[in-house]
Amino acid sequence: MSRCSTRPSRIFAFPAAKQFAYAGTTRLALGGREHVQQAIASADTAIRLYRSAEDDDQSVGDLFAAHVDLARGHMLLGDLDGTEEMLGFVLDSPPERMSASIVRRLTALGRELGGPQYGEAQQAAHLRERLQHTAVLAASPAAHPPELPT
Repeated sequence: MSRCSTRPSRIFAFPAAKQFAYAGTTRLALGGREHVQQAIASADTAIRLYRSAEDDDQSVGDLFAAHVDLARGHMLLGDLDGTEEMLGFVLDSPPERMSASIVRRLTALGRELGGPQYGEAQQAAHLRERLQHTAVLAASPAAHPPELPT
C-alpha cells in the first residue's frame, strides 16, 4: 500500500529561494557594479528564504552557494569585512556537507583574493588561508566516506 500525500509533487519544483540563488550567481557572472549589487540582494533573499523554508524545501548546497556568492559580491565591492562575515556560515560548517561545486567556488574565491587589488592586505591573506584549508578538508576522501551496503 502506498501512502498518498496531500502535498503536491516537488519533482519539478523550482522554489523561489532557488530562483534567487541562481539569479545571484548569474548576476555575478555578468559583472559590473550594478549587477554585483543586484547579486548581493538576490543572494541575501535566497538565504532568508531558505532559512525560513520547511525542511524538505531547503537545499544545503544552494544555501552554501548563496553565501559564497554573497561573500564574493562584497569582495568585488572592496568590502573584505563583509566578505569574511558572509563566508563564516560556510567555513564554520562541517566539510562533509560541502559538494565539489562548493569546493570549486571556495577555491576560485581564494584565487581572487590573491589578486593585485587586495595587495598585501592581511585580511585577504587570512581569508585565502581559511578558504584553502576548508577546501582541502572538504575535498579529502575522509570528508565523504563511501556508504557501506546495508
